Amino acid sequence: MRVALKRRKKEVQRHQGNTGAMVFTLLTALLCVLTLLLTDNIRFLKPSEQVSHIIVQCADEEHISASLLEAVIRTESKFNEKAVSHVGAVGMMQLMPETAHWISEQSGLPSDNLASPEQNIPLGAWYLNYLLKQYHNNEVFALAAYNAGRGNVDEWIEKNHWPEGFSDMDKIPFPETREFVKSVVSARDRLEAEKKGT
Repeated sequence: MRVALKRRKKEVQRHQGNTGAMVFTLLTALLCVLTLLLTDNIRFLKPSEQVSHIIVQCADEEHISASLLEAVIRTESKFNEKAVSHVGAVGMMQLMPETAHWISEQSGLPSDNLASPEQNIPLGAWYLNYLLKQYHNNEVFALAAYNAGRGNVDEWIEKNHWPEGFSDMDKIPFPETREFVKSVVSARDRLEAEKKGT
């Protein structure tokens, strides 16, 4: 009886040792997968040299901050020119085709290939400048309108009696828009700080 118990105890210990090895193997495999996913996404965190050039050129032409323009692109698509949202927004600046068509009519810029950064970024930069003008350079309003549409922002301003200098991002009613605006402002501030540090 004692021999059988000792044998059983050894089998349990061996099994526990195997379980530990299996857990270690699974955790190692999971870590490898996460590393691959993160490495794949890192390439979208910084613009390519070509895209950087387009951003600076468009920001200059539209008289807007290059850091703000880059922050919008980073937040919208992480510099992925093939990005398409669940609602159909396309390209680096996540433009809806109807909006891009309207921008094209207003600006004279082409809008037949929204996946191309050479078309997408100038259209988005023009629209961002347009929104900044509409909202008297209030970035919070302009960015909220970029994400949620001018109609919603105009309604919030009227309903809540928000002043022209409004800056309380936490009061933006749509959670997605609130997080979008916060993310863009934060990214813009980091980019500005990086430029000052170099």
